[in-house]
Amino acid sequence: MNIRLLYPFYNILSCIILLFIGWGFTRSTTTVTENSMEYTLHPVAVIAWFVLVLFIIAMVVLVKKHNKKNPDKKINTFSIKPPEYNEEDEMYQFATMNATKKVYTFLTWALPLILALLLFPIPFSKFSIFAIIVCVIIIQNLIFFFEMRKFKEE
Repeated sequence: MNIRLLYPFYNILSCIILLFIGWGFTRSTTTVTENSMEYTLHPVAVIAWFVLVLFIIAMVVLVKKHNKKNPDKKINTFSIKPPEYNEEDEMYQFATMNATKKVYTFLTWALPLILALLLFPIPFSKFSIFAIIVCVIIIQNLIFFFEMRKFKEE
């Protein structure tokens, strides 16, 4: 399977790992005394950081392997341009454009709705706001994936 088609799932997985890091950080404690400040990091955050580092190493290895097999279709691991953009020919450019349009349309509706939701006097915790942002990222990656998969199947 094409690595570019699976990239949205790698993004989703990294966001889930970041969600655990956020959960761990919001559960951490800070104790301030007259002479010192003590910060206790929740174990979930520490484990999630370790998993994130392993995930990044695995992604770098996966991309290097892809680049070695496909020297004409190399992926830059740390590029600003998302690697899931597949612009090999005009058909892929068209499919990428359509998928990107759908994601943009989702964001133009989701972000203002989230801002409106946050205006209500509902007690949101730091973690719930973090979770809402991660959900938006997961949904946009799923939209992109399903649109590209639909193109690939046709």
